[in-house]
Amino acid sequence: MSFRKLTSIAFIIAAALCTLSCKDDDESTVPPSLSGAMAFNLPEYIFPESVIKMVPSGVTHPDGEELGYYWKVSPTMKKSDTTRFENGLDKNGNPSDGSFTHKFSDTLQTYTVQGYAYAKGYSYVSKTSYTNVVKGGIDGSITNLELKDKPSVTAGSVTYPYVTIGSTDWLCRNIADASAGAPYGNSIAMSDVFGRYYSYEEALEVCPEGWQLPTEADWLEVAAAAGAEDAQAYDTISGVAAALMGNAYFNDSLMWEYWPEVGDITNSTGLSLIPTGYAMLGARASSPQEDEYVDNRYPQAQFLGYKEYAAFWTADKVEEEEGMAYYRYLISKQPDLMINKGDTKTFGAAVRCVRKTAE
Repeated sequence: MSFRKLTSIAFIIAAALCTLSCKDDDESTVPPSLSGAMAFNLPEYIFPESVIKMVPSGVTHPDGEELGYYWKVSPTMKKSDTTRFENGLDKNGNPSDGSFTHKFSDTLQTYTVQGYAYAKGYSYVSKTSYTNVVKGGIDGSITNLELKDKPSVTAGSVTYPYVTIGSTDWLCRNIADASAGAPYGNSIAMSDVFGRYYSYEEALEVCPEGWQLPTEADWLEVAAAAGAEDAQAYDTISGVAAALMGNAYFNDSLMWEYWPEVGDITNSTGLSLIPTGYAMLGARASSPQEDEYVDNRYPQAQFLGYKEYAAFWTADKVEEEEGMAYYRYLISKQPDLMINKGDTKTFGAAVRCVRKTAE
């Protein structure tokens, strides 16, 4: 056997031994894991300057020893904050459960919260959650609708600008009456941002005094103002969507995506419809639990179609189908004003209210 071949074999054996050795070394340097998964509660939407307490749970030490915890909030915290060391005490020497209390700023944006459980000799366990600081009102999270200079009415603590279309005044914001319906994501902070999602039965009761739910005839008047010719009741109305849509932003995120079929949004009617989607409300709770951040009136509610649909109840029931009523809606990628039927108890849509102008 040649010297070159012997050298080659020796090299292969040495490489194999090195690979096995390196693999063993790598595996030995990976610390074991703590038991369980990190958990803590964080509301998805909160008011500016909310103070939130997050209590860690779910992680244990395999040997039953104490854990430490540290936290970070982005983009506002440059360094992490240790709330409990492995001796069970906080930085002041007091017993601690590892809870973290943070005051969020008034900047309307998304915040990332990261919580970590750690112990010497073990890999840390972490969880990342997100919350959004939002603000209701005309100058809040919804922007670019130019509503400030319009005439308005106030109901409760909510201000509603309105626009006159034909012989009818229309509110330019979704109703946010907190005595009924559900806010987006069941988050209380969203009530006066997107407005609320109401069943048909609730929609009949939430308009301000002197205002009412629009009929199909009212929607046909809007369609005519948007340029529709020969629009028919209870039918699709072609080509009017861009004149009804408000080119709004939610916390600086564009709400209506551009689609060539719709074209440039003009909002020429001034109605300023926004794509807050719709809700499948489910059963209403008989005794809703009180919570600072969550509205539990409809605990099983599902909120669908945000940035894609804008759905609004009409006052018209479906004569041939008991328990059903009509709603008008827009779809982001279609240029038409559509119509559909919803269950009067479980389907949730937004509400715009109208009143007839003086003769």
